[in-house]
Amino acid sequence: MIHRRLAELDKKGTPIRVGIVGCGRMGTGVINQVSRSPGMKVVAVADQDRGRAEQAALAELPSTAQVCATDDLKAAEQALVRGEVVASADGRLVCHLPLDVVVEATGIPESGAQVAYEAILQRKHVVALNVETDAVIGPILKQLADSAEVVYTVTAGDEPGVMGGMYEWAAAIGLEVVAAVKGCMRPIDWNANPQTLAGEAATLGINPKMLASFRDGSKHCVEVCVVANGTGLVPDVRGTHARPLSYAEIPRYLKPKKDGGILSRSGVVELSPPVLKPDGTPDLEKSVTPGVYLVVTSDHTQIRADFTYLLMGEGPYYVLHRPYHLCAIETPYSIARAFLYGDATLSPVGAPVAEVICVAKRDLEPGEWITGSGGAEVTGQIDTHAVCRRENLLPLGLSYDIQVKRPVARGQALTLDDVHLPEDLLVYRLWQLQRSTFA
Repeated sequence: MIHRRLAELDKKGTPIRVGIVGCGRMGTGVINQVSRSPGMKVVAVADQDRGRAEQAALAELPSTAQVCATDDLKAAEQALVRGEVVASADGRLVCHLPLDVVVEATGIPESGAQVAYEAILQRKHVVALNVETDAVIGPILKQLADSAEVVYTVTAGDEPGVMGGMYEWAAAIGLEVVAAVKGCMRPIDWNANPQTLAGEAATLGINPKMLASFRDGSKHCVEVCVVANGTGLVPDVRGTHARPLSYAEIPRYLKPKKDGGILSRSGVVELSPPVLKPDGTPDLEKSVTPGVYLVVTSDHTQIRADFTYLLMGEGPYYVLHRPYHLCAIETPYSIARAFLYGDATLSPVGAPVAEVICVAKRDLEPGEWITGSGGAEVTGQIDTHAVCRRENLLPLGLSYDIQVKRPVARGQALTLDDVHLPEDLLVYRLWQLQRSTFA
């Protein structure tokens, strides 16, 4: 039992030593929960704004903790010997400290690549909240981690980890997973951008580009791409069907066409936007959101009868809904699984199964800059890796601050030849290594 093992570590005074990189909402959420979890301790915190890292450490760690703000490795090591907590602007420094697990929570593909790669080289377990990095180079990071005999995993609590756990459970007991589906709290508009969402973002108190990354489907596609690569499930169509369905409609539509559904196959990842009211606002009573769900079936007559007896519907397709995900709050569980058992919450199964590619939101001209997920230029849409490779398509994770070099029409998927590639970035070099490794 994980809780008992953690209690033993507490009793021995040998907690799991955790370093956290990225002190935004997710990173500080991890600090909050690790500080309250048995058998583990935050020993280092990093953010590109060192002051924010120091503030996060001081605000959430025990009042008796002393914080050493430094970007010098030797000074940081000495601080840990004194029992202090290190706060740094250098995420890679954290990877070189004597600790057990590095949590990467920056949300930026290049930062995620640098921290995960450095941690693996230093033989530290990596728990990634950064799905943007995992979606583009997760398979190669997993292979490197295997070679270093450490764990690379995404976190429990975020939708990909939850969906992966549900899939693992269902597959392990012999159910056929027809679809693994991520609920979306708001409608998807593939052309949404920070300008069109400025008012809504101000009302919600969040960054307009971050809001746009969800509303334009990019973030949702990134998350189900992580699930695809971690389970072998595939997108049925580019961008998924993303059809708003009520709970009662799900088993009628999310099933193969041969049985009257909309899917061309069984074993897919999907998005589930909310059903809308007549005024265009989400109808949360009818929608299966928040949370995630599976559509499962069985070919056995008695098992189907048991599902019906247990009030799971008439079948033969059944909905298993987890109506919540707790984001960073569940991360300590992934930390414990990695350290205690060498077990991943969800990590790539091998070669890439899917990728998230760039589709132009408007006509793009040579010389324009593309600003990545949630920007005004492109949206991210999931497709199979085979299609992406065959059509030479540009991954969303490589589209941060790059220039267009030839015209691209609105609605067109960008190819590698349409842009100046970020060849100086580690995330690009690892992606190239991934392509050659799994060729």
